[in-house]
Amino acid sequence: MTFNIKGRSMGLAFNRLSIPRSIPRSNPDTDSDQDDVASGGSGWRAGIAVELKYMDGHTRMGRSRHYGPLRIQRPFWPEGKDLAHLYVLHPPGGLVAGDELIQSFEAHSGASGLVTTPAAGKVYFNGNGRLQKQLTSMVVQEGACLEWLPQETIIFNGAEAELNTSVELRGNGCFAGWDIVCLGRKASGEAFKQGRVIQNLQLTRNDQPLYRERLELAADSPLTQSVLGLNGQHVFGTLIMTLEKDPGCDHLHERLEAQGGSKCAAITWRNGVFIARYLGSSPEQARTLFAWLWNELRSHLNGRQGCKPRIWNT
Repeated sequence: MTFNIKGRSMGLAFNRLSIPRSIPRSNPDTDSDQDDVASGGSGWRAGIAVELKYMDGHTRMGRSRHYGPLRIQRPFWPEGKDLAHLYVLHPPGGLVAGDELIQSFEAHSGASGLVTTPAAGKVYFNGNGRLQKQLTSMVVQEGACLEWLPQETIIFNGAEAELNTSVELRGNGCFAGWDIVCLGRKASGEAFKQGRVIQNLQLTRNDQPLYRERLELAADSPLTQSVLGLNGQHVFGTLIMTLEKDPGCDHLHERLEAQGGSKCAAITWRNGVFIARYLGSSPEQARTLFAWLWNELRSHLNGRQGCKPRIWNT
């Protein structure tokens, strides 16, 4: 497991992500969900590429492309026309062996967007060893703001998951996002006893690294039980927000302690990046913690109060 904040790292070296910045153009005359299923059981490939543009005081979806069973629901503007809420829909609901999801988002200058998902992502049992991949890349241009707040990803027993997230900031572009991973389904009595998960997270500004994290974990690795790793827990997550000034981490930590959250969470701010880490046994607790921090600190990010996406209520 590797954590790196602006060049200060602990653990293994991080390999630079290689995530596609674009996806093939879809052909409405020939493309369909079925067209993107390769023969021979090689898995589904699906992708979206979405642009947000600011025009006349209104953030709108610009050019967007998709292929396979991955869609963006029409935008909502619950906070006003200058900030769009987008919901990513994946009807199959999960990944099997050989599946690959590619998601690309770009917020152009002045645009503001919040992207989320209606339900937890799932990576199912893998019977042949071919990786199940989710590749997410985001570009935030000067004067833009993008918030990436998906539900958790559940890694089923026997899955072979690769989860890559790359965020590229330009100028004073700002970002908030979280990533929550749940190994197995403890509530259903299913532990993560076989398989592996590879996770990469990278944040850069003007091509300079701000935060890098890499995890490569096999189900039988000693790190799952070591205090240097997961310490016997099965849910972990990271929240990142680009904040120019320290938002008062000492005070936040005191409030976490008062609520009992400090036992499963840690927070820090360094060089313009606020980071919260969760390690525990409950994806609901992780979501609640991150949503609370996001709500508390959002005004430092973009001058707004928290606005819970309506899809979270379903």
